[in-house]
Amino acid sequence: MKLLRLRANRFGPLEGEYAFDPDKVTLIVDRNEAGKSSLLAAVGAALYGLENDRRSHRVITPLERWRPWEGDAYRVELELESDGTRFTIARDFARGTVEVWNDRGQEVTAEFREGKEDYPVGRKLLGLDAEEFEKTAFVRQQDLELVVPGDEKARRGSTLAARLESAADTRASDGTAAEAVQRLEQALRRYHCDVLQFEGTVDVAISRLENKVGILEHDLHNLDQDLKRVARPLAELSEIARQEEAARAQLGQLDAERRAGTLGDLTRQLAADDAARAELHALEAEAGSLASCAHVPPGVEAELREAIAGFTSAERNLDSLATRRQDEQSRERQQLEGELKALESYATLDAADADRAVTLAAGLRRAADDERARRAEVVASRESLEARGSDPGRMESAASRFLGLPEDEQRLLRSQAELSMAFHTQSAQLEDERAASGETLRSVDAQRLARRIPGGFVLALGLAAVTAGGTVLALKGDANIWMGLLIGGGAVAVGGALLLAGASGLRRQEREDALRALADANRRLSVLRQQRAETEVVLTELARRLGLRDAAEMSRAWADYVSSLESSSPLRRAQEKLESLEQGRRALLDEVRALLDRAGGGPADPSHLERVAAGIRHVIAVRQRLAEMEQSWGWIDDERRVVEATAGGLRERAVRILQSAGLTYDPARPWDDHVRELGERDQARVRWALLNAELIPQARRRILAPEARTELERQLETARGEGEPPATGKGAPRPGGRARGAVDIDREAKALHQNLDLLGRKRQDVRVQVDEVCQRVQAERPVTEAERDRTAAALARARRFKRTIERAIAGIQSAATDTHRRWAEFLDQRVAELLSSVGTRVEQLRFGEDLDFSFKLWNGQRVTRGRAVLQLSSGARDQLHLAVRLAIAEFLSKPGQSLPLLVDDVFATSDDDRARAGMRLLIEHFGRRHQILIATCHRARHDVLARLDPELWTTGVHVCDARPLPESAAR
Repeated sequence: MKLLRLRANRFGPLEGEYAFDPDKVTLIVDRNEAGKSSLLAAVGAALYGLENDRRSHRVITPLERWRPWEGDAYRVELELESDGTRFTIARDFARGTVEVWNDRGQEVTAEFREGKEDYPVGRKLLGLDAEEFEKTAFVRQQDLELVVPGDEKARRGSTLAARLESAADTRASDGTAAEAVQRLEQALRRYHCDVLQFEGTVDVAISRLENKVGILEHDLHNLDQDLKRVARPLAELSEIARQEEAARAQLGQLDAERRAGTLGDLTRQLAADDAARAELHALEAEAGSLASCAHVPPGVEAELREAIAGFTSAERNLDSLATRRQDEQSRERQQLEGELKALESYATLDAADADRAVTLAAGLRRAADDERARRAEVVASRESLEARGSDPGRMESAASRFLGLPEDEQRLLRSQAELSMAFHTQSAQLEDERAASGETLRSVDAQRLARRIPGGFVLALGLAAVTAGGTVLALKGDANIWMGLLIGGGAVAVGGALLLAGASGLRRQEREDALRALADANRRLSVLRQQRAETEVVLTELARRLGLRDAAEMSRAWADYVSSLESSSPLRRAQEKLESLEQGRRALLDEVRALLDRAGGGPADPSHLERVAAGIRHVIAVRQRLAEMEQSWGWIDDERRVVEATAGGLRERAVRILQSAGLTYDPARPWDDHVRELGERDQARVRWALLNAELIPQARRRILAPEARTELERQLETARGEGEPPATGKGAPRPGGRARGAVDIDREAKALHQNLDLLGRKRQDVRVQVDEVCQRVQAERPVTEAERDRTAAALARARRFKRTIERAIAGIQSAATDTHRRWAEFLDQRVAELLSSVGTRVEQLRFGEDLDFSFKLWNGQRVTRGRAVLQLSSGARDQLHLAVRLAIAEFLSKPGQSLPLLVDDVFATSDDDRARAGMRLLIEHFGRRHQILIATCHRARHDVLARLDPELWTTGVHVCDARPLPESAAR
């Protein structure tokens, strides 16, 4: 970037225009307090603006630091070139405005905006913020050490170290290692887990997932333990089933024995079996007839009744909403029409009239307040005049005397003193010119006379010799005599004539100029006296017309009048303002009355105008409410649509319930018939379920098996044919004894039935216990296992995410170490080169990650920066810090876009040799790549340096003063 021109309009002590040479080192040389440092500060202010935050600058902010003491102007304008484009930055600090224009005349201010009202142009053009620019490119003598703060915490928190790292990183990528590590660590701190519905650190997420997996494993273990606990009841249930089977077998034997025992028993058993079979066939036939109702869902009748009740209620709500809307609209319309009728005087007015009424009311109040203030000002002015001893009557008399004069006469009176002074001044000048011209004429005439006297004497002598020669010739005297007299006399006469001619032409032009000047002075003096006489005549006539004795008395009266005008000017201004206010108030009242006539009349006061405005707005609001009445009741339509949708949904639900029960909805039939029919089908379903679940199984259990019935029939036929029971088969008596009687068989059968009932109750109790556990395990185990698997997968994913991020951080930190090494190596090498070029005996330099450095001297001694600040001389220390600043400025410069360097007298502590070496370094090495502005007050030193290196200073240095360029040179 190249700085071309700076225009300052009262920036501190600066005011004017300053031009910089983009291809040379600009040396600003001037005395102290001439504005050199202010010029460099103005460049930084144009690039970055001035802060006004008193939290950071408690004593005085930079904005107040450079504010001029006099005048309202406070503005800088900087013209620069960046990447082949010329920009003009104009900052008006008094108004707080910023403008940026390119070389095509386009305003590009918005391209440099950051935040709400911040325009750091330098940050976009140079890539540095204001603080970094101050540390590197703006080099002040007292701030050389600021680039490397002495406090370790300040060094590590400095953005300059981050900027160096960013500059090194961006040579190969678009970000910095610190930013990448910060974002990765932020990802570890903001890990989102869908399973937990949690967002926080990944360690907390992993801990919670591990806890949840443990809890789910524990739940599965508890379910397995519950299954183990019901293993014994299951074995007991199997034993009960075996005992029941044995008891039923014994009952079958007893029945067989009973049938085999008696024929009547066989007959009764067969008859009972026939009856049981007939009952079973009847029940199965009934169940077959009711099979069509088996699919009717349970509780369907209650659901249908509930849907019908909701549908009926919704229809009633629709009717009530329609009635309510009609009644409310009618009542509201009557109310609004009544309000319009009461306000019909405002019917012809609109919102603009209401606004105008409010404006007129405010204008009346303001006019009244202004009139009171002006009247008070008039009274105060009169009292002030009386307190100073001024006579109002005398002022009015003087005003009445001079106010009626024409403008040309008043102008004559005003310029009387000036005319008199001009007359005396011009007269004195003209008299001086006459005296000078006369003196010149007298001097020329005296010189001419001094030459004419010897010329005339020589001419007379020559003529006398010629006359004598002629006389000798006429007397025919000696030829030598008369020839000598004629020739000598002629030569003498010619010499005399030449002397006379020379005297006549001596200072001819000067004499003619003096004559012309004398004539012109006489003419101008005559004209001036004539004008003066005419003016005195006019003044005398004017004094006589005004009733004054002469022009002198009129001058005194005019002076008194002017003095009274000056002393009474506040009173006159107050009276003029009062008259102007009165005229404005009358015009305002006319407009108010015109508006009130349209609104039905009334007093012309602000409160009535505000009531009229309120009435107009009320009329407009009532009309708007009438126009929007239908829309205002749109919520009833919305509610009606909701109720209609609800009613339709309930109706469809009722229809679906009927369809699920196998019925078809008939709109011609009432809902009660459908409910009754559905109730009948529901009762048929209950009866069908009872038949299949209890009655038919019981009936089947009561009939005899086909083999038993066949056996009974055979035994009955045998008994009828033989008259005694058979001797073999299931009904044979026990071996070794006779057949038992019916009483014993019934007793044993009763005991067996009691045992079966006891086993059945015991089986039911055990089954309830086992079924509850099994159902719970069957329901909970798949859900728990799925949740455990999902949580375990989330845990593995979180652990994998953490490992990946930690590996990435380790890799980036390793790369950051290489980055720090790159910029540290650059600074180590470059600063050492710069120091060696200015004669400092530093052999080696080492920079750390926090910008702190140490170096090794020529004798092998290693010195840290903190010790160097205390041990080195001020000149060596300043050169050390200057070299660090220059190297950092080189490193932070954008590719193809070098930083401009603003240097403020950094060689003040250096001796002549070091100052010469430092200037050569800036001019030869840095002036070719950077534009450098150096401000100094040591003019003599730099003059000596220029004489020592004339070629270098001629080609590489542009010297200028801190005082601004003249207007012609600036352009």
